Amino acid sequence: MPAAARARVRRLFRVLSALSTGLAARLALRLFLTPLARRVEPAEASFLATARARRFATPRGRLQAYEWPALLGANPHPPSVLVVHGWISHAARLEAVIRALQARGLRVVAFDGPAHGRSAGTQADLQAFREAITTVLAAYGPVQGVVAHSFGALAATTWLAEDPALTVRAAVLVGMMRDVGYMFESFALTVGLNAPVLARLRALFRQRYGAHPEDFATAAWAARLHLPVLLVHGAADQLVPAAHATEISGHLPDGELLIAPGLGHSDPLREPATVARIGDFMAARLVTAAAPAAPAAPAAPEPQ
Repeated sequence: MPAAARARVRRLFRVLSALSTGLAARLALRLFLTPLARRVEPAEASFLATARARRFATPRGRLQAYEWPALLGANPHPPSVLVVHGWISHAARLEAVIRALQARGLRVVAFDGPAHGRSAGTQADLQAFREAITTVLAAYGPVQGVVAHSFGALAATTWLAEDPALTVRAAVLVGMMRDVGYMFESFALTVGLNAPVLARLRALFRQRYGAHPEDFATAAWAARLHLPVLLVHGAADQLVPAAHATEISGHLPDGELLIAPGLGHSDPLREPATVARIGDFMAARLVTAAAPAAPAAPAAPEPQ
């Protein structure tokens, strides 16, 4: 949130908190679930025009999805990768990753989350992203890989951990936080909630979701991911400390940890060496592993 906007929101909550703790908490929950708008820039729109775009009607409104074909290899049915963006983002923001996957013989499916990009809505949460994933895969078919960023990585991890019928064989999770509680506390600090309002906000959250924010913990889900996972995090991430990735990696049954020096929260999605590492990790487990073995050379004739 820009500094000027943050100052205005804090002033608003100081006034509301003095008038009504309950009113301030209800507004806080609404803001917590409302992503700031991020427009699709002209260059991003040009990239999206290279995809096969489809729109789906859902109970939450129109959902925008995209499909990019593999650009390498002769496989008529190449392995597919689902790409999931983060909070206050959209599919085109992962252009470099999508192009890297295409170039390695992988088909890519992505979507703009509810209340993001070209999809409808004003509010979103983990369940909304989970529903979007289900809708997209019902139309485009199963995927063998997942690349997800930040809040999208959190949503993808819950889906991977809780769906027993998945075909996914590898995942890359970038800039993921350790639990929803971290997001909750960061939000409260940003908008300047006082203790009584924060307590009422936590009660409203529990009433709505049946658990405390900290109960939505990545470590518990990570322990149930029985597939190769590359956990990527920028060492200079200003939003989610890299220590979160180190903590989560200890719970992965088959995980690799990449802490990228000098990179911030979204930089690993664009920095060439890290993008190449993501593409290579996925290709090695989906393309190379799926390639048919070369026929054995004929045996040399016995000497007469």
